[in-house]
Amino acid sequence: MNHSEFKEKARRHQIHFKEKILGIPANRCPKRTLRWTDKNNVKHEREVEIESSLCDSDTKDNDGNYVIFYPGFRKAITDEIEKSTLPTKSQMVSNLLRSEHIPYNIFFPMLYDLDGATRVFNHILSSHTIKQINDIVIEYNPGGLADGTSFDVYVDYTTAEGNLGGIGIEVKYTEKEYPIKKGSKEWNETHDAGKIHLADNYRKPSFESCWFKEEYIEDSKDLNPNHVVANKFRQIWRNHILGASMLLDDTLAEFTSLTIYPEGNGHFQNTLPQYESILTDKGKATFKYFSYEELFSLMQDYMSEYKIPVLTDWISYLTQRYIVL
Repeated sequence: MNHSEFKEKARRHQIHFKEKILGIPANRCPKRTLRWTDKNNVKHEREVEIESSLCDSDTKDNDGNYVIFYPGFRKAITDEIEKSTLPTKSQMVSNLLRSEHIPYNIFFPMLYDLDGATRVFNHILSSHTIKQINDIVIEYNPGGLADGTSFDVYVDYTTAEGNLGGIGIEVKYTEKEYPIKKGSKEWNETHDAGKIHLADNYRKPSFESCWFKEEYIEDSKDLNPNHVVANKFRQIWRNHILGASMLLDDTLAEFTSLTIYPEGNGHFQNTLPQYESILTDKGKATFKYFSYEELFSLMQDYMSEYKIPVLTDWISYLTQRYIVL
């Protein structure tokens, strides 16, 4: 599927979840005003209903917990959300199609079985480097890039040698690349007088990590289509070097950047191998990507029914909820 095909299928999939699982009519939804200017410079606006979103009155169940989360962990996740100051909280608990809530449904329950989670992540890393997981944090910004870049999920662990390690996870669903506007703050951090020139907070980890082939991070008059600042790579690269910054300041002894995405998302299916191709062998050792389908299967195999009594139902829920056939 191309991206638009996948997004439409995912949208229909979430509307079905809203109707059949949550029992909320598809036409009971918030409205949004779309505004645009046509080629003749005439302004238009139209009000549309967002069927894949929940009205405010539908976001919570009778116990006051957010229905966007799996029932078996709904209260614990809601309690965690209510403590947070996330600026996108209202979107997270109402928009079924966005990915902000997904880390809570997949990774927050792993806190109840850290031994099983250790087995899952050791498999993903193709090693036994993780002796024990110390914590799993949703939405974590260690501040290493001095900007707003953060991990969707951060796994803090101790290695077999007694050192600290980390896995920075980026969770995708229907997203693709996002362009930046010329002249914006983000543009100016990677461009200088029309040329590619990384600001120091990006330049230092990009070069000193030795994770990237130099032609893809060096200053350039013309944008190499595979340069790290290209639209298709920018977010992946920034999350990757956020981990590099933690190694360079000796916060960690080892780090891996991990991207999780559904197989149907053709953008990431194609882009992640392309990104891997611009990495050195050292860089490739710090970069992994895994599909939802692969991850849910691992969780079923490696996590414990004894530790998480609702394990089978939870995995079934994740599969039913996010795998778009």
